[in-house]
Amino acid sequence: MILDARQLPDDIRLEADVAIVGAGPAGITLALELEQCGVQVLLLESGGPRRQPRDTFVGDSLDPRHPMLTLYRSRGLGGTSDCWGGRCVPLDPIDFAARPWIRWSGWPISYAEASRFTARALAWCEAGRPEFSARGSLGAQAAPAVPGLVGDTIDDDSLERFSPPTHFGRRYRPRLARSPTVTVLLSATCTGLALAPGGGALDALTMASAPGRRFTVAASAVVLAAGGLETARLLLASRVGGALVGRFYMCHLEGKAAVMHLPAGRKAVFAYEQDADGVYLRRTFTVPPAAQERLGIGNAVLRFEPPTIADPAHGSAVLSALWLSRTFLKPEYARKLATFGYRGHGGGSRHRVLPAHLGNVLRGTPHLAAFAATWARRHWLAARKLPYVAESAADGSLSLDYNVEQVPNPDSRVTLGEDCDAFGLPRLVVDWRSSPQDLDTADAIHRLFAAAVADSGAGRLEVDEAALAAGFNAIGGHHIGTARMAADPSQGVVDRNCQVFGIANLFVAGAAVFPTSGHANPTLSIVALACRLADFLRVRLGFPGS
Repeated sequence: MILDARQLPDDIRLEADVAIVGAGPAGITLALELEQCGVQVLLLESGGPRRQPRDTFVGDSLDPRHPMLTLYRSRGLGGTSDCWGGRCVPLDPIDFAARPWIRWSGWPISYAEASRFTARALAWCEAGRPEFSARGSLGAQAAPAVPGLVGDTIDDDSLERFSPPTHFGRRYRPRLARSPTVTVLLSATCTGLALAPGGGALDALTMASAPGRRFTVAASAVVLAAGGLETARLLLASRVGGALVGRFYMCHLEGKAAVMHLPAGRKAVFAYEQDADGVYLRRTFTVPPAAQERLGIGNAVLRFEPPTIADPAHGSAVLSALWLSRTFLKPEYARKLATFGYRGHGGGSRHRVLPAHLGNVLRGTPHLAAFAATWARRHWLAARKLPYVAESAADGSLSLDYNVEQVPNPDSRVTLGEDCDAFGLPRLVVDWRSSPQDLDTADAIHRLFAAAVADSGAGRLEVDEAALAAGFNAIGGHHIGTARMAADPSQGVVDRNCQVFGIANLFVAGAAVFPTSGHANPTLSIVALACRLADFLRVRLGFPGS
């Protein structure tokens, strides 16, 4: 059943077995997993039936390399899955380990325990089998990512899987609407956590359907699944969760700092591939655990990507057409790229490079027309969409994009500001901080890949040292670690079962609980941990298995 909280009487008190704050991938997965066991669930979503303004997300970011807080976040059924590209990558075994060279590393659960839920998460994300190697997904005949590349310092057999992408709101709305045990309340904003006398349990959630219109929700178990930033804001505003709430805030570092040149006649795997089930796959290059330990670095990944579209030197009609449409027809996209500091997106610089982009389009019109037809068929009209544009520079060179693990840092944190939103909640202040170890990781994976390519005679990697040193940004949609999982409250906010330390019926779902970030997009692991939490709550509340 789906209702709008604005139709409820003021000051009503609602009750359920489980109340979930936030109807994104974590919240919807958790609700529907519990539905299979007959659990009565209230799924509370701040957004309404249609996409709404993001005033509640407004806040301050102190580092300009971190995007505006309104980007990559959505209110509404499905949460930020409405701006998710569909990338599904699991965390690696090393991400769960206590690594002596990375302070504050280590999860209180093992990789083996977490990976039990990967197949279930992939099913919810509609991303196929739990197979993340090229040979395992495509067979022994799979072409090498880079012909001739050999060595033990770079793994070239890894890959990413892609969801259609699944918009969790649209995909699962019919099931939620007809559910006999899950009630979705839209326009239901959580404004606080009220503790019972003694402070050992949560008495109720204070809620608002609009500014000034209040109601409360009580449940045997309450789960905060509102995202890494909003979950921290609720805990901080309610003074619940201890001194580490909001600390250890991590994003992934990303950027472009290298171009690969292949010998004449050789071609790397650049295009998206599909497995036997039609799931799109993307090759990646990673650093084996032994090399990470030897160099004292974090986890990282490289992948071939189109060159920065704002620079017309790529000579591609397709990329220039994308730049023209996104810069002049989509102001929000232009602001996003300007936030990231990409060349050609300042007000004056856009017009300086405009003639060169127009020239690329005119010279490459036939290729652009062929691309448009293919893109329309495989992306716009397809149920399972070709994820992104895979277009190289006109000279055949291949740019490399890097994603780097941000190591845990208690001084990288979110706090509350003095201003409040319309519901009375203090706005966030994000003091995101990277460390020298993060930069060392980015530097190391480029050096390792360049050496492997050169030693193998597989080509030449041209690394832009200046861009590598100064060109990274925080991936603004990956909000990780603000309510970290730990073995005891001196190390984190929640225990191995995602229960807030000292609060018997309060739990957290989402990337907020990750103690470390790895290099992986967090969505798949968020959904996997939601499945794990559903199993735990079913047993805790005494419900039979599904």
